[in-house]
Amino acid sequence: MVPAKAKRESTEQAVELAKYLQSTRAVMYGAFWCPHCSRQKELFGREAWKYITYVECSPKGYKSQYATCLSKGIEGYPSWKFGNGKSQGGEMELVDIAALSGFKKFSFDATLEGGVPSLGGGGCK
Repeated sequence: MVPAKAKRESTEQAVELAKYLQSTRAVMYGAFWCPHCSRQKELFGREAWKYITYVECSPKGYKSQYATCLSKGIEGYPSWKFGNGKSQGGEMELVDIAALSGFKKFSFDATLEGGVPSLGGGGCK
């Protein structure tokens, strides 16, 4: 199955964060059926999502890398592995991704990232 595409337009800061994550080889592991993964994608928006390295972990997902997910110890979705060696599971706001990843280009303004209904955090197993 093919995951849904992001519908929302990206903010400039979301694009800059996504480019930074790409440059530091950050990876998001997810599953096409996971609503928290879909919301994470929507938080970035269409333009920014193009820069995110995404690994599909569901065996029935489009271009699935199920074996990679198993070997990396991925147990829930979304899961992030950042270039600075940190990792975090569960849905996160972009401001939290910026902080965990070490993004320091400018101060990330969380108020610019509204408009995506919350699922209450968490993740899928």
